[in-house]
Amino acid sequence: MILRASYGTLALLGYVRKSVRMDTAYFMVDGKCVFDCSFCSHARNAKVDNKYLSRVIWKEVSIEDLSKLNVKRICLQVVSYKGYREDLRLLLGKLKGKRISVSVRALDLDEIDEYFSYGVDTIGLSVDVVNDELFKNIRGGSLKITKKLISDAAKKYKGKITTHVIVGMGESDKELVDFFYEMKDLNVNVALFSFTPIKGTKFEHRKSPSSERYRKIQLARYLIFEKHVSRDVFVFKNENLEEIDFGYIEGLGRAFLTSGCTYCTRPYYNEKPGSMPYNFFEYSRELEEIARGILK
Repeated sequence: MILRASYGTLALLGYVRKSVRMDTAYFMVDGKCVFDCSFCSHARNAKVDNKYLSRVIWKEVSIEDLSKLNVKRICLQVVSYKGYREDLRLLLGKLKGKRISVSVRALDLDEIDEYFSYGVDTIGLSVDVVNDELFKNIRGGSLKITKKLISDAAKKYKGKITTHVIVGMGESDKELVDFFYEMKDLNVNVALFSFTPIKGTKFEHRKSPSSERYRKIQLARYLIFEKHVSRDVFVFKNENLEEIDFGYIEGLGRAFLTSGCTYCTRPYYNEKPGSMPYNFFEYSRELEEIARGILK
């Protein structure tokens, strides 16, 4: 088994000299993926070193390192290589009693059942792409079947299923908003990412979404999941989100924080340190001004 850790997690483990405040430790269960997603650094035909996840280097660590951690959650990102299930079983067996989130491309409900039998807290079943045709072309497989698995799992494990969506894959704003409502009805939390071009992938020359568009989508997601707004709040023109008809209230700046499981921060996943983050990992008053600017 190859186990890698994010930079912040390496600091928590004492491998790098850096003071970090993180309640979640992030690990990747690594190998050569059998799938060939156009955007992914681990795609079957990607010409990218496996130590990268998105644009971030994850260095290899040992399973024994896990016992050193004093965090509120451990997040496992599982690559779909041959034998990943056996490795994940071994890892989950060693982590029993800890609060674990697993992000995995599970094939069926039986696989999900197995992971929950180890005491896993949440399981992330990513869709990444919310348009049916784009899903088939970019990620491979069927969005309809993937959403059916999410639905079945969410009904069986209420509040324990999450999903990931990447903004900037060619989808419309309306498709994103419709998907948010669909997942909210299932009590499935949606974690947002912006598309990040990675050299060596099929999509290395595709552009990231504008920060202006991403902020609107973040705010839409927050209003749907946290403020329970109705669909008529969102005004579309040619399926682009033109306006959000909702008056500013204090606290909406939290829409721009990293979305995901409880205690998730995941900084610098979509951008380089020093640049404006797509997902902020710390709250500040500046975020309230961003919300004011969108809602006017």
